[in-house]
Amino acid sequence: MLRRAFIYLRRLKKRNISLLLVMTLVLLLLMGGIAVYSGIQNSMEMLYQGLEGHFRVSSADPSCPIDDHFIREITDENSIVRYNATNEMYLSLPDMLLIPGRFYGSGSAEEHMTRFISNTRSSDYAYFISKRYELISGSHIVDSDSGTAIISDNLANMNGYKVGDTFTAEIVESSLNLFEDTAKGKSYTFRISGIYINNYEQNVSADTAECNIEDNYIFIDNYTGKEIASYLQGNRKSVYSEGVQFFTASPRDIDKTIDKIKETMDLGAREIDTTNLVYERSEAPLQSMTLLTRIYLGIITFAGILILFGIMQIHLKARKKETAIFLSLGYKKSSIIMQHMAENLILYLLAWIIAVIFAYFAVTIFNSLFAGMSLHFAVGEACISGAIGLLVVILATLFSQLLVVRFSPRRILSTFS
Repeated sequence: MLRRAFIYLRRLKKRNISLLLVMTLVLLLLMGGIAVYSGIQNSMEMLYQGLEGHFRVSSADPSCPIDDHFIREITDENSIVRYNATNEMYLSLPDMLLIPGRFYGSGSAEEHMTRFISNTRSSDYAYFISKRYELISGSHIVDSDSGTAIISDNLANMNGYKVGDTFTAEIVESSLNLFEDTAKGKSYTFRISGIYINNYEQNVSADTAECNIEDNYIFIDNYTGKEIASYLQGNRKSVYSEGVQFFTASPRDIDKTIDKIKETMDLGAREIDTTNLVYERSEAPLQSMTLLTRIYLGIITFAGILILFGIMQIHLKARKKETAIFLSLGYKKSSIIMQHMAENLILYLLAWIIAVIFAYFAVTIFNSLFAGMSLHFAVGEACISGAIGLLVVILATLFSQLLVVRFSPRRILSTFS
């Protein structure tokens, strides 16, 4: 069988070279798609390594608070690397000018009040993660800080503040606050540790209150924030009104971590939000490219089978007389089919070697010319493309052998009479 296959390949070189070229082309198209697919997977792996995962737990139900005890229970989970607990409160700034809003000139307490946002780590606040806000001077607030604040560049410029300066905030009675009577008049001095810029152009109208103008937002440390919040909440407990954000080493760990938390803890009315805009925005284009690459590989595989089947059918029709003679001499149809399979597999092996060499150098040149994109073609990709190509050749060969299976020697020879 193999001897007959080699004789045929040597005898009809022109016909076999055309089939060899088609096989090589199909393989190169497969290898190109697989190189792109592997490059995308490597990019996604780098994305996973470069980004942390995070999810937020919040509660609007006082019977299911987000407090320090709850945080300790969650952080016992090994995949949690850190957390950022957040509170929002409204304080008066008697000596600071605010960007004017709805209450400007009214003489009311709200004219001098703005939103204070306490954080365990201000760099982990959602708007800083998403680059909506960016620190342009000084340093972020960390867990060990006390009496520390970060203000916007616009607020700093209006008041002539710089990093290291201090300002005072007071608890006052207003429509924005509910607090114990003993809290009224309490004041807190903050040192400015950093100044941030707001990259978001907020639509501020005449109806926008001072406390809702983002450039008036002030970020403070968690230690001071907890004390202020305990007065304003009226329960003297460390409850985080805006919830807590937990961080995992990788976005891949989020689902597993949340499932484990749900199994081991009673969350009650607490809600978990897994929105991770930075990761999702980075991953979405790669996921789309992965899907398109898979579709491309599927189309190439299907088209390769059809093209090779058509060429093999043409070649087989030209060998009808040869096939009839072999059948009349007593050769089994299976033996003839195996000879044709051997011929095609020998050609395929040569095509695969040629395609691997060409693809390796093509990918190397491409990566050197386009630094922003990275294709990947190594032993694994060569073997995968080889396996897919082998499947294509085997299926195309088997389908093309229907002619051998269907006809008898007499019927085949009668077509030449």
